[in-house]
Amino acid sequence: MDRKEKSFLGLDCLEINIGHIQLLISKSVGPRILSFCLNGGENIFAEVPDQCLECPGKGKFYFYGGHRFWCGPEDPSITYIPDSRPITIKETSESIELIQEVDPTLGIQKSMRIMPTGFENILMVDHIIKNTKDKPFRCAPWAITQLKLGGTVILPQHIDGMAENPLLPNRSIVLWPYSDVKDPRFKWDNQFITLHALPIDKALKVGIANPYQWIAYYRNNLLFVKYASDYPTLPSIDYGATSQCYCNSRFIELETLGPLADIQSDEEICHREIWRAVEDPFVEFSLGDLKDFFLHDEMTKICRKKLF
Repeated sequence: MDRKEKSFLGLDCLEINIGHIQLLISKSVGPRILSFCLNGGENIFAEVPDQCLECPGKGKFYFYGGHRFWCGPEDPSITYIPDSRPITIKETSESIELIQEVDPTLGIQKSMRIMPTGFENILMVDHIIKNTKDKPFRCAPWAITQLKLGGTVILPQHIDGMAENPLLPNRSIVLWPYSDVKDPRFKWDNQFITLHALPIDKALKVGIANPYQWIAYYRNNLLFVKYASDYPTLPSIDYGATSQCYCNSRFIELETLGPLADIQSDEEICHREIWRAVEDPFVEFSLGDLKDFFLHDEMTKICRKKLF
């Protein structure tokens, strides 16, 4: 993995090249991945250094944009704990690891491990939470990617002819209190839910239980896909919505969540995402082309196999 020093959004960063993908990882805060480019193209991640949330009694959590790592369920006093201190970066021939200092209040340590896959446009990102205290810490690992507006989020609903019992439900959609089902950004379909990332000054959020194990964003002829396990038999938060999308007037987010776990003292849990970028995947962007792509795409099968 080639690397060089770089400044971005006022932060000290490392530029990492993995195949055809260029990442910027922050040394100043984190763990954070601030930029994702394919073949030297534009950064597809949002850039919002001025956006922040207040963590009660602990200061501000700054978004910056890009990819971050939270603890669910969402609780401002825990989830929004600032990560504004320098991190440790550990490199090997097979990975680069971004390691946060141990939080003195919660006693947890978050890290991301970035790994190549052997494919030029695909990489793995592990999200690790370690408990250093002498009592269990309960949380669900929560991986969040902020992307620029102007594209379309794709949430799979019922693509193939899965064997099923017609007497039992086969889809789950979760909505947050501020989400309006009549919001013009939504397009509801039996096979996909799509959400158009328009600069509308009203937030919305939707989540799904996701047996297909992928969630995607299409913008400027580039398809960005995140693969993550669904964990259907394990305890969960947010009514089992392991894939989620949040949108406001500045950015859109693709989110995946691991299971709810009691992390014992000196133990850790890990939630894996596979990231993939595909240039010009469709003749035209339509629900029919989406279905054909994901039903007949061999790389989707390969990416799923790389999940835990």
